[in-house]
Amino acid sequence: MLSTHTDMQMKDATSSALILVVDDEELIRMFVREALEQAGFEVCEASNGSQAMEQCISRRPDLIVMDVVMPVMDGFSACSKLRESAEGARVPILIMTALDDADSIARAYEHGATDFIAKPMHAAILGHRVRYMLRGSITLNALLRSEARLGLAQRIAKIGNWEWHPPTDRFTASPELCRLMGIRLQEFGGTKGAFLKMVHEEDRDRVDHALKSILEERKPCDIDHRIILPNGGEFAVNIQAEAVFDDQLKSLTIVGTAKDISERKRSEREIHRLAYYDSLTGLPNRVLFKDRVTQALAHARRYQTTLAVLFLDLDRFKVINDTLGHNVGDLLLKQVADRLADSVRHSDSIGRSVEQGETHELARLGGDEFTVLLTNIRDAQDAGTVARRILEALARPFLIDGHEISVTASVGSAIFPTDGDSVDLLLKSSDIAMYHAKDQGRNNFQFYSKTMNALAAERLEMENDLRKALERHEFIVYYQPQVEIRTNRIVGAEALVRWLHPHRGMLLPAEFLPVAIETGMIQKLDQEVLFVACRQNKAWQDAGCTPIRVSVNVSNSFFHGALLTSAIARALEETQLDPECLELELTESITMRHVETSITMLQELRAMGVRLSIDDFGTGYSSLSHLQRFPLNILKIDQSFVLGVTRNAANASITRAIISLAHSMNLSVLAEGVETEEQLELLRQQECDQVQGYIFGRPMPEEEFVELLARTSSPPRNRRAA
Repeated sequence: MLSTHTDMQMKDATSSALILVVDDEELIRMFVREALEQAGFEVCEASNGSQAMEQCISRRPDLIVMDVVMPVMDGFSACSKLRESAEGARVPILIMTALDDADSIARAYEHGATDFIAKPMHAAILGHRVRYMLRGSITLNALLRSEARLGLAQRIAKIGNWEWHPPTDRFTASPELCRLMGIRLQEFGGTKGAFLKMVHEEDRDRVDHALKSILEERKPCDIDHRIILPNGGEFAVNIQAEAVFDDQLKSLTIVGTAKDISERKRSEREIHRLAYYDSLTGLPNRVLFKDRVTQALAHARRYQTTLAVLFLDLDRFKVINDTLGHNVGDLLLKQVADRLADSVRHSDSIGRSVEQGETHELARLGGDEFTVLLTNIRDAQDAGTVARRILEALARPFLIDGHEISVTASVGSAIFPTDGDSVDLLLKSSDIAMYHAKDQGRNNFQFYSKTMNALAAERLEMENDLRKALERHEFIVYYQPQVEIRTNRIVGAEALVRWLHPHRGMLLPAEFLPVAIETGMIQKLDQEVLFVACRQNKAWQDAGCTPIRVSVNVSNSFFHGALLTSAIARALEETQLDPECLELELTESITMRHVETSITMLQELRAMGVRLSIDDFGTGYSSLSHLQRFPLNILKIDQSFVLGVTRNAANASITRAIISLAHSMNLSVLAEGVETEEQLELLRQQECDQVQGYIFGRPMPEEEFVELLARTSSPPRNRRAA
């Protein structure tokens, strides 16, 4: 069926073919035209070789029937010209000639003629000859297109093919295979030995054995190996081959392909790297570290040796990340990894690894957490020696992007078999020991002990209680008054969260906020305080109190999360509180993290009508150029400056400078932590706008605050807060 279909396609192609007839005699052209049209062809004419060239360009004939002896340009010259042109290079040319000598026929072929027919011609024979030549042309063109497409496909797929004829050792390589091997086709030796010489020395015997197995066992091969390029480089190929016999099953040839798999090998290596190595530092990750500890444990059990796992966490790394940005944080982690590697690399007398004489395994588990595996240690104190070396190495300041950064670490250690006999137990024990080191003041090393389990259990209990407290609404909000110095009037209140624990009583923020931040529950807690404060402020106004603003602290995760604006909009809508009566307090470190994003967020908030303040101003790393772009209302001077303002000239200068800076930017200034009349008077002289501190009241429950507000407020009037 396939052959019949192909024959039909070819018949259709030849029947619709265009034939160019070239002869200077009009009667000959008329005869040939009638004969060809009778055979079903379309015909166009030319009277000499020059016209034939023009017709070939304009009409693109499928075959040319041409006389030899013609004026202007004879048939021989026309053949040569046509073969030199793009349009006539492969067009079949049938020469009509009355010349019957062999020299003329040979000359016609030399000039590019495909075939010849002698005059006078028989019309039927001419038709059959033309059809036969067209079929040959179609077949040849199809073959050339097929070969071109095969070559293109091989180039695209980076596949070359080859054949090896064992009886003669003749080894032929395709042009694409030679291109892959970096040589020209004529440079290839043409033997199996020449091919094997291109194979990487370490792979050569394996490839040779595979080829012989095909020959001896008729076993197809499918192997990967490396090819050495003439310039010394290398790339990976996959060769597949099998034996092929001729029709008589006598002569055997090995036929195969070679595909460039360098990209696949690179991808495999990259996938392996991503799966087992940290992308930032290049160190093994948690998965690979646990695998290596598992191997080390098997060795330690078999030979009854001791090993240690060190768990290291950088102290206050989050502060560095928030103030200087993630780019600096990442560079710091890379330099820390380098110093850790140097520290444990010099532990030759401390540990002996399972294989290859390595003395340690260093890994980054994620964030600022690193682990070290020490094998074959003599006793637990060896782990302490390495830990102290690590602490000493990290004690030297780091210089990153012009910043001199000092960082310390807390290190915990767990020993096999006393502190755990599995990977997970050793990691858990060393992690607990590390937290114990933090509790001891950071920048130190601690071994694991049983008592640490109690501390870990206490922390877990705190997390569970915190989660339940959010569900049960156990948090309450206290308020600390903010007073305008000029009028001595309460103009605002800072909302401060407290936890009324069912068993432990009233808990201050320092006792539970760190856990809320680390577990991510701070966002939900922030939202709860926001809604309570808005609801309470609106209730005071509805009760007839003078409108004031209420300040709510916003954590880093809440500000940079996705819920802040929607939560504020919902709180204002549900409570019907005037946006001007809500103030959001943000620290410098929060706003300076992702500055452009922060500016966009602050502009959105200001567009909602809420007020914005920078809390604890002067303790962070604000850039004045960025500060000018923030749509703020108030700067709050940190209480650390206010505390010594009357005794320390530097503190007084700082508060004066902050007040002057804020006023130059049309911002109000609020001083925190004011406790004495002397502090208040000095701030009044420096033209500070507002104060907050124990001199006017500690944070107090809502009932006490509303009584204070009623006593100190002027008669209720419809006016907005300052």
